[in-house]
Amino acid sequence: MSDLALPDRAHVLFVCEGTFKQYLVETLLNENRLIVASDAVIGVTRTRSAAQIQEQYLNYDYDWPLVILRVLDSRRENFALGRLYRERYPVFNFYTHPEIEMLIIVREDCFADYSKHHKSSMKPSEYCMQKLKFGDVKSRTFLESYWTAESLVQAIRSYAALARIPKGEFSLADLLK
Repeated sequence: MSDLALPDRAHVLFVCEGTFKQYLVETLLNENRLIVASDAVIGVTRTRSAAQIQEQYLNYDYDWPLVILRVLDSRRENFALGRLYRERYPVFNFYTHPEIEMLIIVREDCFADYSKHHKSSMKPSEYCMQKLKFGDVKSRTFLESYWTAESLVQAIRSYAALARIPKGEFSLADLLK
């Protein structure tokens, strides 16, 4: 894990890349499992455009600094705050390696099988559908019936121990208490 240095007192805006990541953040936040206190969070949004984030969240006077925490798969996604915002609002990216479906594969104790036999031929989402016979693993219905805060924490920690996370990059495990 990397060293994450958030300001002692800060408001936090979570920017999530999809339903699964939003569900994950909201669930862990509600269960007090994140390094961020829920009362410091001003929002959990799926809005990913820097311009829209600026318009919706950054034009206010906050009593503490505001930090943007992005939870996403893609390292190529461009997120550049405008000149007036860049220095005032730090942005931290937390990557899922390579996809959030890997947490399901880990929870189902199939990481070795996937890595050894299927990694080169199918995406984690395909493995979940074809081998594990899970339908829409990103639907809110599936997420609510499959995951608990505890199972998310265990899967995130297990996967962090198994994954090759590039040096200096943050992962979901860095958000856990």
